[in-house]
Amino acid sequence: MTAIMGLRTVVAIAAAGIVVACGGSGSSGGAPSPTPLVEVGQLTVTGSGCTYQRSTDPAAGSQAAIRLIDQRATGFNAHLFLLDDGYRFSDWEAGFLVSHATLVEHAHRVADGHVEPSKTDSFTARFVSGTYGILCVPLQNGEEYGVGYTAGPISVP
Repeated sequence: MTAIMGLRTVVAIAAAGIVVACGGSGSSGGAPSPTPLVEVGQLTVTGSGCTYQRSTDPAAGSQAAIRLIDQRATGFNAHLFLLDDGYRFSDWEAGFLVSHATLVEHAHRVADGHVEPSKTDSFTARFVSGTYGILCVPLQNGEEYGVGYTAGPISVP
C-alpha cells in the first residue's frame, strides 16, 4: 500500500507542476505581459509658457507616453499634432502666433492629454514617421482658457 501511495504522491506532484507550467489557475493564460510604454519626454506648463524636454525619440509604429507636469497650478490640456509631410515645426510654431488656423492648415491632431491642477500625469500616442508639435492650453475652472503655447518638436524617423 505504501508503494501505491508513493506513486499517487509522485503523480499528484507531477500533475501540479504541469498545471503551473501550462498556465493553470492564477496565470494570465499564457498571454505575454504588456510591455511598459517608453516615455519619450515631458511637457511642463508654467505661468509663462510650455516646454517639451525630449528624453528619447519614439520609434515609428510604436506607442509611447509623454509626461505632463503642471507648474501653473490651473491644469492644462495637451494636443499632439502630426505636421504635414515636409512642413517644418518652426513654421508651424511661428504661424500659430499669426493665425491659430495654422494648427490645422498644416497639421492634424492625433492625440490629447489632460492634467489636473498642480499634478503630474501622462498620455499616450501611437507615432508614425514625421514631425510632431504640441499645443498646451491652460485651464481655468476646468475649461480651456487663453490661446495656449506651442512646444516641440518631436521627430520620428
